[in-house]
Amino acid sequence: MAHVNGYAELFDLVGVLARKRHQAGERSFAALGLNQTEARLLTILEREGGEATQDSLSGMLFIDRSNAGRGLKRLEHEGYVVRAKDGKDARTRSVGITLKGRAAAKQIKRLRNVMAASFFGSLTEEQACAIVELLKSSMEVGE
Repeated sequence: MAHVNGYAELFDLVGVLARKRHQAGERSFAALGLNQTEARLLTILEREGGEATQDSLSGMLFIDRSNAGRGLKRLEHEGYVVRAKDGKDARTRSVGITLKGRAAAKQIKRLRNVMAASFFGSLTEEQACAIVELLKSSMEVGE
C-alpha cells in the first residue's frame, strides 16, 4: 500500500474546492450582472458596516490592489459603491456601499446560501461544522 501524504492531499483538495467555488460563484452571480470578485467586495463591504478602504478590502479578499481596483471601478460605475480620496492621505481611497449595493449584497447572500447548501453533496451540516472547526484551528497555527 502506497504511503498517503495527508497534508499534500488536503492541500490539493482545498485548491480543487476553491476552483469549484469560484466557478459556481461566477455562474450564480452572473444572474446579478456581477462576477465573483465584485460579489465578494459587496459582501465584505456590507459585513464591514458599509465602509472600508480599498487596501483593506484587497487584504480581506487576499487579492492584489489592482484586482480590487478593477472590481471597485466597475461597481462604482454601476452605482453599487462610491469611492473617494481620504482627506488625510490622498493615496488612500475609501469605499462606501450605496443603497443599490446593499440590495445586491442581500441577493448575493441568498445566492451564497443556496450555493453552499448544494456545494458539498451528501455532507451533513454537522459534518460541515466539524470540518470548519478543524480548518479554523489549522489557520490559527499558520498565523
